Amino acid sequence: MSVDALFGQHEIATREGLSITLQAHAVALRRSLAALPSCQTFSHERTLRVMLAAIEADLATLGVAAPSVDQVEVNDNDIHPLGLMYVIAGSRLGARILLSDIKASSDPVVVFATRYFSCPESDEMWKNVSTTLKLWTGSEDEENKIIASAQTAFLWFETAHRSVQKARIPA
Repeated sequence: MSVDALFGQHEIATREGLSITLQAHAVALRRSLAALPSCQTFSHERTLRVMLAAIEADLATLGVAAPSVDQVEVNDNDIHPLGLMYVIAGSRLGARILLSDIKASSDPVVVFATRYFSCPESDEMWKNVSTTLKLWTGSEDEENKIIASAQTAFLWFETAHRSVQKARIPA
């Protein structure tokens, strides 16, 4: 099942659907931050931190705890930031549509949990990533690393979703 299909199975205009989505995004974004090369200055690191803070604020509005940090495991220290940001920035493209669904919720608590999906700091991310990719002139090996990193990032979102789902199922 694709990442879009996994997240699409939840009604985002409900507390449960929005909570699952936000918790999974928090896990995936923390994992992404942890994987960024420590020696490299990364222009979107601050944006990712702002996005995480917005998720935590929305979860607090919903009365739901943020997922624990120990759920974040990173086994790949060789991630290419461009592949990673391609996935994260791409995930923001549908944010406006999701935001309109959240704002149309009949639950007033859900209506106020919009910080993440309306996060202005992430607005320019896709343009920056897209421009960088269009102008990119690296080697074939680096291109393969970017593609592999994007595939890894998709897997992280899928794994994050499954871990949040699993944590919600009563034993």
